[in-house]
Amino acid sequence: MLICAWPAWAAHQASSLGVVPNAFALAQAQAASSERVIEGKVVRVSDGDTITVLDRENNQHKIRFQGIDAPESKQAYGQAAKENLSRMIFGKEVKVVWSKMDKYGRVVGKILLDGRDINIEQIKAGYAWHYKSYAREQPPEDRLSYAAAEQEARAGKRGLWQDPDPTPPGEFRVEAKSERWGEAPPEGTIIGNKNNKNYHRPDCPGYKSMAESSRVFFKSVEEAEAAGFKRAGNCPTQVSTRKPAPTESSAQPAASSASAGTPRAVAAPASSSTSAQAATATQEATAGQIIGNKNSKIYHRPDCPGYKSVSEKNQARFGSVGEAEAAGYRAAKNCPAPKQ
Repeated sequence: MLICAWPAWAAHQASSLGVVPNAFALAQAQAASSERVIEGKVVRVSDGDTITVLDRENNQHKIRFQGIDAPESKQAYGQAAKENLSRMIFGKEVKVVWSKMDKYGRVVGKILLDGRDINIEQIKAGYAWHYKSYAREQPPEDRLSYAAAEQEARAGKRGLWQDPDPTPPGEFRVEAKSERWGEAPPEGTIIGNKNNKNYHRPDCPGYKSMAESSRVFFKSVEEAEAAGFKRAGNCPTQVSTRKPAPTESSAQPAASSASAGTPRAVAAPASSSTSAQAATATQEATAGQIIGNKNSKIYHRPDCPGYKSVSEKNQARFGSVGEAEAAGYRAAKNCPAPKQ
């Protein structure tokens, strides 16, 4: 059977006629229709996985390499990664195949030089990791070949793999962010963002990511909300510790209810919101677990800055530091020394 491309207009026509195209062919067509191409000259190499391309209409495009993560410029091997990339493509005409932009407005794509995949070349040379956190965005064949290229570079001790224990860029970024954040405020402090009027509790993912100039401190959630701040969207719902105010009926002495012959109220079944609160409480109760990163073999205690930065699929959980270390994991470099 011949499978051909099924452009969007053809799919629409077939749908109107009651014809259902082959599912695989339609999926392929949808992927192809979202794929775009930029062709131009590499006019800047920012680091080991970011370049600027000048197209034929003199428009500049900042490109982030898809599927790889190179060391940061201030990180070990960061400059070597940048120099290796510059040798390959600076000043040359390249083709960028892409389908998305990241939150910084950069095009995320595969860079081709005369048909040669430059992204994987950085991995092969030992100057980039396969970016497994975003592997799902890659075509299956790239996902497999990039992972294999990293294993080969590791085995050959090429580039950054000369270091037996290189720090992944993601961990370096977390450490750098923690250092920029400076000294932590008193425990339990609520941090508000002056710009968007959101507040973060210490258990919120964005607690330490706010620019210093934007921070405003509160002693409690109530104080923050009284000042017009609202809970950040990535903060889990907080379980209330307040006791409900007594109702008129509950305020009456039990004896009077009994003497009146009034039947006692039966508790209503827990609502879905109550169930959600209970689930949150259960999660908080297990928050003391040690979280390991399966890729880097590094573990984080709850007091480590990177505790909530490990993606769920890469997590390995342990009941104690001893258990994590027995499994071959080591403490993240940005973890403070454990209190004696």
